[in-house]
Amino acid sequence: MNNKENIIAIGPHPDDIEIGCGGTLLNLRKRYNIHFLIMTDGGAGGADRKEEQTKSAEILGAEKIWWGKYKDTHLPLSREVIKFVENILNKVDPVLIFTNYTKDTHQDHRILANNMQSATRYRRDVLYYEVPTSIDFNPTVFMDIGKSWEHKKELLKAHSSQIDAMRVEGLSILESARACAIFRGYQGRVKYAEGFVPLRYSLDWGLNLDKNIG
Repeated sequence: MNNKENIIAIGPHPDDIEIGCGGTLLNLRKRYNIHFLIMTDGGAGGADRKEEQTKSAEILGAEKIWWGKYKDTHLPLSREVIKFVENILNKVDPVLIFTNYTKDTHQDHRILANNMQSATRYRRDVLYYEVPTSIDFNPTVFMDIGKSWEHKKELLKAHSSQIDAMRVEGLSILESARACAIFRGYQGRVKYAEGFVPLRYSLDWGLNLDKNIG
């Protein structure tokens, strides 16, 4: 074990985390232990997506993948899910939590975000990330991923069964991710960025402000 603090990224399916905050996690991995919590095995997407997720986590250097026991497209809004997530959070004790945004066309995404509002009610520093099915996502927090962009592509390529699963003819997940990174980068005044909407975010996070007061 090391003395680094923990960060956890939570997603309804394999690849959601990499799409939404993979570059940010790459930026933070040297300073923090990265944990994943994936609520379903993504079985509706075909292939062995748990294997793909494991490969991506190894590329990132994640500390651990925690798996939910829920069926893809059948994630419930329930006390059971809330308690399950709370239990993982108590074990990991993260200083920062990433999860998918509340407004989304996919039911698993919407439901997980609603569960997360309750499961993180006593936690500081929770950021929503976006995926291609997010709706009305207007980020106010940005992470420059220019130096990690090429590595983020490797994370996405690990999910090989999903590369061409965008359901838009001629558009791959890599092209979609790059377009999003450029757009959010422009908003954040850099070339490539990931954007986040804070559920709760402390301005003193990671800054050791006590050393500069007085």
